[in-house]
Amino acid sequence: MTPEIIRALVALVVCICIGVLSYHLHAREHNKLNPRMIPWIIIAMACLATGFMLVVHLVNLLGVETGGRR
Repeated sequence: MTPEIIRALVALVVCICIGVLSYHLHAREHNKLNPRMIPWIIIAMACLATGFMLVVHLVNLLGVETGGRR
C-alpha cells in the first residue's frame, strides 16, 4: 500500500466518524426553546460529500479511470 492510499483511508475513516457523530448530535431530542448553535446536519452532509470524494479518489488511486476523458 502506498502512503497516498493510507492517507486517503485514514481521512475516510475520520470523515465517517465525524459524520456519524454529527448526525447523532443532530438527531437527539431537543426540548429547549433556544435554537441549536451548531448546525449538525450541515456538518454531517459535508462529511458525506467529502467521504464520497474520498471514495472516488481511492478508486482512482487503485487504477480505475473514473473521469470522462475523450
